[in-house]
Amino acid sequence: MTTTKDCPLEDDECIAFSNWLKLNNIPHAHVANESRSSSKNAMIRGAKLKRMGQSKGVWDYEVYVPIKGMTGAVDCYELLKIEMKRRKGGVVSPEQKAWAKIYEKAGIQAKICRGADEAIEFVESIYKFNNK
Repeated sequence: MTTTKDCPLEDDECIAFSNWLKLNNIPHAHVANESRSSSKNAMIRGAKLKRMGQSKGVWDYEVYVPIKGMTGAVDCYELLKIEMKRRKGGVVSPEQKAWAKIYEKAGIQAKICRGADEAIEFVESIYKFNNK
């Protein structure tokens, strides 16, 4: 795990969270919206992604929490949106704040999580509530 000043990087938090979701068979997708490279190829790829509909500020994760019915089988899923930040630091952009309002108006539970542990707690709280 890569750390700076005793705090894991956001990428490492995302990997830990994704590994936990996989281990628990929870369907999810990471929205690869990051763009940190200034190489010519990265810039060309970034421009193409924008033309294809990439939207600035879209949150990092779509998590589909299984909801079990009376028989114990999965009847449906509840969509959660998670924006991952480092445990310490990490700024929520104006675009991410705007998406938070969209998720709220769409009835999607969403949370900005400071580290994998907080994201796991959020998912577990929804799972336990819906699968009593």
